[in-house]
Amino acid sequence: MNETHASPAPTAAPTAAVQSTWTGRRIASLAIGVLLVLLALALLAAGGTGLWADTTQRSGGYVTTDAHTFSTAGSALATEPTDLGSSGIGWLYSPGLLDKVRIRVTPASPASRLFVGIGRSADVDRYLGGVSRTVVSDFFGAKSEAVDGRRPTSAPGHQDFWVASTTGPGARSLVWNPEDGSWTVVVMNADARPGIDVKADLGARMPDLLWITIGLLVFGALLMAGGAFLIAGAFRGRNAGPTTV
Repeated sequence: MNETHASPAPTAAPTAAVQSTWTGRRIASLAIGVLLVLLALALLAAGGTGLWADTTQRSGGYVTTDAHTFSTAGSALATEPTDLGSSGIGWLYSPGLLDKVRIRVTPASPASRLFVGIGRSADVDRYLGGVSRTVVSDFFGAKSEAVDGRRPTSAPGHQDFWVASTTGPGARSLVWNPEDGSWTVVVMNADARPGIDVKADLGARMPDLLWITIGLLVFGALLMAGGAFLIAGAFRGRNAGPTTV
């Protein structure tokens, strides 16, 4: 009699049970490293922008913006109030950093007589209250908003609250030593008649810009190195975890 023997059931191959090595410490290291890298990128971007401005945007010693076109059917072009030396990001515009500010305004018609002035925002608001004007909310984006109203009761040159002003035909250049406070820049026709079409650029003497830029780049590089070290350490610790068979 032939006997048959059942083949033994195949046994499963041994598997390695991988123990999770994402401890709270390594997760914290990864999170902090990512935050440091993001902060470093912001500082490096700011430093790169500052270096670009210091090396390519200087004109007559002033770091100068591109010229932007502004126009209004009203009697004035006025900026929104700019707060110098205030809390928050206002320290970036502190008089100690800006040194001197230059505003250059060129009319579309060279024969036009322009008035360009800077005054405390409260004084400007009183003078232009109820006057038709265009308020520039974003100089760099050339964004503005028209405000309906009447013609001013007197020419801008008759006012005594301007801390700096210039009047005359053709292009005007106004230089101002900035002070803490809220300030508004105004461009009008010298006789206050409506209708203004100009190009304008802003400049500032910033003697410490290069050192600030170098500081941002160095600090950003250090944060980037620290963040990369923490991230690498978190993954290195994970890959070195024990396995059991």
